[in-house]
Amino acid sequence: PQLIVLQRYREVENLTGNYIFFMGAYRFLYILNWVYRAYHEPFYQHHYLVYFCGCLQTLLYADFFYYYVKSKAKGGKFSLPTAHTS
Repeated sequence: PQLIVLQRYREVENLTGNYIFFMGAYRFLYILNWVYRAYHEPFYQHHYLVYFCGCLQTLLYADFFYYYVKSKAKGGKFSLPTAHTS
C-alpha cells in the first residue's frame, strides 16, 4: 500500500523514502536468512508459499530501490515516475 500511495503523489519525503527502503531491505535480508537456514539447519522445514510471497514482495520493491539509489547518488529530490501525467 505504501508504494501505491507514494507513486500516486510522486514526491517522496526523505523519512518516508528511507522507511520504505529499509522495509524492502529487511525483506531481502529475510530471504538470505531462509537460504542460510536451508543449508545449515538439518531439519529446517521449507514453506514454499512463504518463499514465493516473500520473493514477490521483494521484487515489487526492486523498482523503488532503483529510483531510491538513483536519487541518493544524484543528491536531488526523490520522486517516482507515474503512468498518469497531469
